[in-house]
Amino acid sequence: MKTNYKSHILKLIFLIIAFSTITYFNRIDYFSLNWNHSINLSNTTVEDRIDLNVITNDSFQCVKTKLLLNKYHTTVCVHDVGKDTDVSGFIVRTGIWEETLVTRIIRILSTHRQLAFIDVGANIGIYTMYAAALGCKNVIAIECFRPNIERIRRAVQLENVEHQVIIMARALYNKSNTYLSLRTNIRNNIGSQQLNIETLKNENDSLVVQSMRFDDLLPLVKERDIREAIIKIDIETSEQYLCETGEQMFNQINIPFVMMEWANIKEIPARANLIEEFFTNRSYIPFNSETCEPQTEKNYRHWYTQDIFWIKKTYTHLCKL
Repeated sequence: MKTNYKSHILKLIFLIIAFSTITYFNRIDYFSLNWNHSINLSNTTVEDRIDLNVITNDSFQCVKTKLLLNKYHTTVCVHDVGKDTDVSGFIVRTGIWEETLVTRIIRILSTHRQLAFIDVGANIGIYTMYAAALGCKNVIAIECFRPNIERIRRAVQLENVEHQVIIMARALYNKSNTYLSLRTNIRNNIGSQQLNIETLKNENDSLVVQSMRFDDLLPLVKERDIREAIIKIDIETSEQYLCETGEQMFNQINIPFVMMEWANIKEIPARANLIEEFFTNRSYIPFNSETCEPQTEKNYRHWYTQDIFWIKKTYTHLCKL
């Protein structure tokens, strides 16, 4: 009897080990299949990344930024303050732009070091450069306007963070590899252009840019082994393209926090409705960007802050940092 009992126990242990092994490798296979499927979705290639080793011949002013949280500061290269009073002029005068929001991003990234940072509509790179300064290993700046790109690249070189930062010279759109014209949006704000119309390639015109879908980042995400990221997006009423073209990105990696400019796009119901539905269906909660408290007003037209935070309901503690 004792021998039979021991035999049954050994068989049971063997079956448990075998089952666990099969389950483990099936999970690996499933993850690999997911990544392979993702790669097939992308039309954007490595060549779209800006070479951070190229030295630009352009001459422009670079300034040290304000020390935040008594620990982090960086370099930002600005436009002529006479032409770009809103952003460059403010940075030259104060050393910072959107201090409260930048500080929020810094708090999150410095507390959760595993997070990547994706800066959609990087402008001259104030968010990108602070993220790199605090040691974020994967900072992806998506910026289509060539004069902005040149300034981010120079700042990256001055701070020696080339291994941390990737610049994608693209505009977020509903199609990849399409050429688009830009049009001036806000006077005295060089980086505030809006997407205009599809056009022909023109390498000599900085107001003609090439497009990408958000899911086009998937090969880069796999290459850098990015599993979690937070996003800042400010692309002048085109923010809906993040949702319209980013379903696989949001399915493949954990994105607990999205900071989005809201004041203008909320006036375009078709776009705002798409955004609200996308995030609500994924269990995100809209937060007031000034108080970091949940929006109590159901009608998004009555969210009066310039920006909104979309935060996963299981990550609302990010507002307590």
